[in-house]
This record gives sequence, C-alpha cells and structure tokens, in this order.
Amino acid sequence: MRKELKKTYLSPRVEATQVELEQGIAAGSACANPGDNSNTVQQEWTDGPNDSRTLDW
Repeated sequence: MRKELKKTYLSPRVEATQVELEQGIAAGSACANPGDNSNTVQQEWTDGPNDSRTLDW
C-alpha cells in the first residue's frame, strides 16, 4: 500500500522594496546652465566664422 505525502500550501505573495537614492551618478557629476557668463539667456544662435578647409580622414 502506497501512502501519499501532502505538501503544505503556501499562498503566493508579492513583495516590493522601495529604494530612494540621495543623488544619482549623472546628477552629481554635471551642472547645466543655459545662460552665458552674465547669466542672460541668448534667444538666437550666433554665427561663427566659416571653416572651409579640407580635412584628411
């Protein structure tokens, strides 16, 4: 005669771990400033001198 061993039932569960970073790698290594040295924002592009030389690759 064969005996069946029953396993105990464990109901499924969902766990979540929330991790908050104080500062990310990219956020702590750079600083972006849209203004120039006098902290004024330029409204248009400035054209520099034309560069018409040939480049050897």
